[in-house]
Amino acid sequence: MRVFVTMVLLIAGTIGFAQSGFTIYNQDNSDLPTNLVNAITIDDHNNTWVGTEGGLVKIDPVGTWTTFTTANSGIPDNQIRSIFIDENDVVWVGTYLDGLASYDGTDWVAYDPTNSGLPDYHIKSIAKDANDTMWIGTSWGLAKWDGADYWYTYTELNSDILVPNINALYIDSNDVVYIGTLNGGLNVYDHGVFTIYRTANSTISDNTILSIDEDIYHNKWLATSFGGLSVFTEAGDFLKFTPLTSDISDWSVDAVRLDNNNLGVIGMSATGLEIFNNISWTHYTTANSELPDDFINALAIDSANIIWIGTEEGGLVKFDRSAVAVNTIGQVEVLTYPNPATDNALIIGLPENLSVQIYNNQGMLCGIAEYRNGMHIVNAAKLSAGTYWIYAVDQHTTYTASLQVVH
Repeated sequence: MRVFVTMVLLIAGTIGFAQSGFTIYNQDNSDLPTNLVNAITIDDHNNTWVGTEGGLVKIDPVGTWTTFTTANSGIPDNQIRSIFIDENDVVWVGTYLDGLASYDGTDWVAYDPTNSGLPDYHIKSIAKDANDTMWIGTSWGLAKWDGADYWYTYTELNSDILVPNINALYIDSNDVVYIGTLNGGLNVYDHGVFTIYRTANSTISDNTILSIDEDIYHNKWLATSFGGLSVFTEAGDFLKFTPLTSDISDWSVDAVRLDNNNLGVIGMSATGLEIFNNISWTHYTTANSELPDDFINALAIDSANIIWIGTEEGGLVKFDRSAVAVNTIGQVEVLTYPNPATDNALIIGLPENLSVQIYNNQGMLCGIAEYRNGMHIVNAAKLSAGTYWIYAVDQHTTYTASLQVVH
């Protein structure tokens, strides 16, 4: 039960914002070379690396800024699209026009189709597996490189990949590669075997995946272009968070990250920042906070749980949630019937159209209740036997219930 007490404490503060917590860096008040930020990564030393349209910026923990451009360094292009930092503190930078570059703290090395096995100059995503193999997502294929002489590129011509335009890469602890594509769905590469998830053959919410992260339960969180947030569960199902099924504000999500408390943070294409506390979404926009731009391109979270936000026109934002004042909300217990349940169970006492989440005893999100014919319904047939906890929240109240499932 300790997990769920923590959850209740977290949701006792989802309404109301103080006009603090946001620190904004732009061309007028900092060394940020442009106000368009495309990528952000935090290294193991808590340095923040920021990719802009005007170069690469490093911000160290004491606030010293260093800017790398084609004019003062060996970086091949100022238009940065992706950043990855490996276990040796080598910074890998993907550019828009001039390929891939590495920086070891002293020297820059540039890689492009003329001097390497890269299939394209536009580098959209970078990752590295436990075998020191680099994975590089480009507009024209997924490149694999051993760091020496061996290069191989997966495309629609030589693999099961349907679309070789690779937006996002994530490699889990089992060295399974999760590949987000442009209109080609989620591609999963598991030690030589591709599995493709698209709207035509799965319940994934969209075929364009822009960002991927993983929670502590090994669920993969997918930011999609037109399907909201899609969560690929460890059980192999997809949960959908859209304006129709939850409190998120937009169908278009550009970035997703899990913070140090396993809470989801998503950046919307046009409607600001949203934070999920395992029950409800808190929405920050230019209208209700000091967020300078509602168009979010990139997110990163440092060791102090501070959110770094890259915007389209508002520059770089540092958001310290501990400085934000919130109001508390009440709690109400509702009923489920029948309980225990084998097939469907009704949730009794909820207001209409609330997003209702279902958790198991380990605190893992297992599903979302359906709202059908004026009723909230739990499909118990899809759940394993055991005890589940049901949560919903509106502006004034948190609703909770327990449900026993038997088969």
